[in-house]
Amino acid sequence: MNEEFSENEALWNLLGNASRPLVSPFFARNVMRSVRNLSRETIIPPFLLPWVGAAALILIILGFSLSLPVSSPSKIPVELVEYFDIAAGLDQLAVVEDAGPSIFAPARL
Repeated sequence: MNEEFSENEALWNLLGNASRPLVSPFFARNVMRSVRNLSRETIIPPFLLPWVGAAALILIILGFSLSLPVSSPSKIPVELVEYFDIAAGLDQLAVVEDAGPSIFAPARL
């Protein structure tokens, strides 16, 4: 331990003679004021905020209306509907054979 102290004795002497840093009593208040001022600076000016919400709503409605099919379902070819059903796996969910009253009858062994 004495060896370590002798190696760094000049440093410890310098640190012992250094004055304590002086911090303003209002340091925390000034920092918080700066942070609040930074948070108030927004990208969008405050008078445009209601219009931004309205524009977003209009864009959502426009996107939804453009995503609706233009043609009626009766004009879509049956082959295309079957292709999409197979691609979506709906052919595996649908009943393949007709269900009649016989399916409710007790099974005979």
